[in-house]
Amino acid sequence: MKNIFFLFIIFSFIILNCKESEKIYETNLELKILKVIKKDSENKPLVIDVEVTYPDCPGTQVEIIRGDKNLANCVLKNYKVGDVVKGEIRWKWDSLGFYKWQIEKVGECQRFIDPQDEFSYEMVEECEDYIVYGTKVGFLCKRVPTSNLIQKCPWFRRE
Repeated sequence: MKNIFFLFIIFSFIILNCKESEKIYETNLELKILKVIKKDSENKPLVIDVEVTYPDCPGTQVEIIRGDKNLANCVLKNYKVGDVVKGEIRWKWDSLGFYKWQIEKVGECQRFIDPQDEFSYEMVEECEDYIVYGTKVGFLCKRVPTSNLIQKCPWFRRE
């Protein structure tokens, strides 16, 4: 009986820990907006919003990340809107029950991620023409990552 109980404990542990470990991905980021949100008394940036897109990924993925003064100073010193830079993304399991990604590096600029940050935002969207009777009448957008997007940009995978 003890052996069965012991096997049950081991099996339960394996099942509960079958999630993939976190991964670091590198990709290109296009800088769309660099907006200083808050400055100090000497007019130096304290908080910045950086809007990026993913030029190597199909569809439209827009992300706005908020960063501290170190990210602000580095990005504003080294880059301008329209630049395409290397980005580093950490993909990991979230306690809410799905995987999430976070941009940790923009070019050579390290980003500190504040766990209280509720201002950063991402939108993943793939749009295609909507055709009725052989005529384009509009477009249809899907907000759930498709297999084509996940194949080229795997950090968008949620499960």
